[in-house]
Amino acid sequence: MTLADKVEKRLASELLPGEHVVYGVLGFRTGGVRKTMVGGALGIAGVAGAAAMGMATRRGGTDVPATALPLPGRFIVGLTAQRLLVFSIGGVFVGKPRKLLHAFALDRIVWMSEPELITGVAQALRVSFGMAGEGVLSFEFPRLQVADARNMVNRIRHSQPDEQETTE
Repeated sequence: MTLADKVEKRLASELLPGEHVVYGVLGFRTGGVRKTMVGGALGIAGVAGAAAMGMATRRGGTDVPATALPLPGRFIVGLTAQRLLVFSIGGVFVGKPRKLLHAFALDRIVWMSEPELITGVAQALRVSFGMAGEGVLSFEFPRLQVADARNMVNRIRHSQPDEQETTE
């Protein structure tokens, strides 16, 4: 059973009409992959830095508070055609989605950073999302999840309305 299947099973009665889970990916709080993989003490990236990275892909005039939304050390990120979801992890040996921590309609994403591939032993794909009126979701995906995470991030990017081009 894939992680997306586990997310769908967890959401069974909470799915919107016609909604199905497209991705389920293991995520870590920013810096968590390195800390977990090599025992380092890499600091958590600042929200202001994430906001600056996201400015390149910002759309609309909606303000995003410069507040990091709380996340545990590791979690599951789920994506449907309508929502971005974050779950705590349950289970001792096999991780499965437990408590729904965050659920945002995709139209609440007002900016996203360019995904950054962190290389080395603790390879990870790092990304941040500015959520309208809420704050910043920043996380990274470990080496074995990078391909799925990149596909998920690209799907989110393609679901966003095109930026308005201005001619001056």
